Amino acid sequence: MSNIFFTALGGAEEVGRSSFVLDYGEKILLDRGVKLSSEVTEYPLPVTTNLDAVIISHAHLDHSGNLPHLFLESRFMCYMTISTLDLSKLLWFDSLKIARLEAMEPEWTKDEIARTEKYSFPTNYRKRVQITEQATLEFFDAGHILGSAMSLLDLGDKKVVYTGDYKLLETRLHNGADLNIHGTDYLIIESTYGDRNHPPRKETEKLFIEAVQDTLDKGGWVLVPSFAVGRSQEIIDILAEHKVNAPVFFDGMCQKAAKIMLDHPNMLKNPGFLKKALNKAVWVKGHSFRKKALKQPSVIVSSAGMLAGGPILHYLKEVYSDKNSSVLMTGFQVPGTPGRMLLETGKIDVDGTTLDVKARVEKFDFSAHADQTEMIQTVKKLSPKKVLLVHGDKEVIPVFQSKILEETGIETVVPRAGEKIKL
Repeated sequence: MSNIFFTALGGAEEVGRSSFVLDYGEKILLDRGVKLSSEVTEYPLPVTTNLDAVIISHAHLDHSGNLPHLFLESRFMCYMTISTLDLSKLLWFDSLKIARLEAMEPEWTKDEIARTEKYSFPTNYRKRVQITEQATLEFFDAGHILGSAMSLLDLGDKKVVYTGDYKLLETRLHNGADLNIHGTDYLIIESTYGDRNHPPRKETEKLFIEAVQDTLDKGGWVLVPSFAVGRSQEIIDILAEHKVNAPVFFDGMCQKAAKIMLDHPNMLKNPGFLKKALNKAVWVKGHSFRKKALKQPSVIVSSAGMLAGGPILHYLKEVYSDKNSSVLMTGFQVPGTPGRMLLETGKIDVDGTTLDVKARVEKFDFSAHADQTEMIQTVKKLSPKKVLLVHGDKEVIPVFQSKILEETGIETVVPRAGEKIKL
């Protein structure tokens, strides 16, 4: 085995546009995402070498969103789970739709999506696949969203694990990440929450339901901006279990994502309950349904999770000035997004107008990422020779790095964008 080199093309000292190259003679690309904000879409650094294979850890756009662009010229095999491919296609087509609506030139077209699908090789968890002459790949359940996978790359005399985004503790929809991986030499680990822990999920659910019920008791509407993939379905599941006594409306791209999730019941913890919960909700079909949702106090679960478009803005324009209503955020709000602006200032720009939101605004931590304790547990369990810290903000990574050193003594490396690191 020749030397192994690692280059971060994105996702270095930042959350977003994950894209990493492993070069050991053959070259494998790990993820190809974008970084979204309200102003611009940021892309990873260009791939300047011929690739032998690409691995996509999961469907979220910050990991898969720029993959079709590679197929403008190149042809190589992409490896991901079948549900990751299904969800990614949904998000890629939505990206094209948004570009069209905003009169922007997309990075790629439907033809590239078709080529991406043609050259994708869907594989299951715990199945070894020969992906190049020298490398085998084995996916392990990452517990993050439907189909998310941690990758074990066996390069002959060295083993590399890439976590992608993962969650060690089980959630309502998924079992925790599968860490039964043996013999890790190098661990490439996300660092998103490397400086803190999440509150217990049951406690968060309780506080969320109390906020929902309090709003309904006052005669207000509950708006729940939610990520289309994973979070919106989890919120529907929570509302059903707690038997919220009001109509629950389900709107936006969340619906298509939910259908894909139900098509892959083997990748869900309790598909039967989720199906019942989704069937209880009112699936919004067109403007008349939206009017109906606003006729009486109700709960409205809709994309987009950071309020950067989607049907949720239609509802927000109607209830923003109602002190009895609430906007309950359920996911991370990237700096610069409308959701982050609303949380920090109580104001939001919609269609060129600044709304001074009088409704209650609150954020609940339903994160599908591992927190610091879970990540330290992962490092201890896999016990690699070296850890590479990616997918974390500049101010977070040093805290996580110090914690790893304190708890394990294992050497850590913090890649910088474009820097080639010899492992």
